[in-house]
Amino acid sequence: MTKAKHDTVYDGEAISDARPNKKARTADTGGESNDVDTGKETDVTQHHEETDETTATMSQSDGAQKGGSAGVKRTPGALQPTLTVRSVLPNPTKCLIDNSEIEGYDEILVGQLRKLSGYTNAKANIYALGKLLPTATWGQYNPVNDRSKILCNPATGEPLTLWVVGRIARMWFTKFGAPENQASLTVMPLSKSLGQQSAILLAKMSSPTLNINQQSAQVIRAIKWQNGKKNDGETTAMLFDAVYDVRAEGSLKTYSERPLWNLGDLKTGDLILLEMKMTRYSKKLEDKWHSRAQYEMIAISLLDISDMPEEDNQGTSQIDGLAI
Repeated sequence: MTKAKHDTVYDGEAISDARPNKKARTADTGGESNDVDTGKETDVTQHHEETDETTATMSQSDGAQKGGSAGVKRTPGALQPTLTVRSVLPNPTKCLIDNSEIEGYDEILVGQLRKLSGYTNAKANIYALGKLLPTATWGQYNPVNDRSKILCNPATGEPLTLWVVGRIARMWFTKFGAPENQASLTVMPLSKSLGQQSAILLAKMSSPTLNINQQSAQVIRAIKWQNGKKNDGETTAMLFDAVYDVRAEGSLKTYSERPLWNLGDLKTGDLILLEMKMTRYSKKLEDKWHSRAQYEMIAISLLDISDMPEEDNQGTSQIDGLAI
């Protein structure tokens, strides 16, 4: 297996000793890179916020389902305000982990999950999904290095890497044993309100604003175009291989230093750290072009193995909502 060429550094004792065969619970959902090369080490243990709250109320305006941000007056000919994380999520959830989701895990793992769920590192442009940079917005257009379709830090113009911890709900990487051109991974986050907040973020960063499907708000889905290689003029998909085993203490460091894990050994219920970026793509509907926000996978790191029976992940069932 070939290592993925990612060099972001995550130093510190981020992951506890290996804990095989932990109980995990995954609800029935019914469906479903940009490398950050900083050259600097970052300490996971020093960038976090304790999140013991067991309940959280998400404040959401009437405009959440209809488009635009609450309180924004639109006048003919006026410039539209720049979409930012703060403008679409003025009251972000404070509940990053539901206590019911971490029952059965040992104290060391629980401590690491809290750190990862609240992790931020501005220098490396890394933010946990529940701690997003408020000023983050779509990047600037550039004919050489276009970032207009990637969520970026406006101060630096650099793309953000987003972290989310959750259990695998569904995977789609192969069909009949061969890599699919577009893979997808769906995880159930450790906080219900975080899942809802993620759905609002994607809906309101799209144009026009999308309605929020309550079922999709329970999970977080990321896609990945599996880079192809040309063979006699034909392009063949290559299986995503940025998959790591970070169960051992201190193993969440640079990608090149992390122990590799076989993608085929991942299964439903496994606890992972999903690293991703937020992008947008264009889709033509009724002779009009629409912009859709989505997550794209950067890396998958295994945190804990599930006791749940392994399922057949070579399935051929149709997955709705594949981006084009």
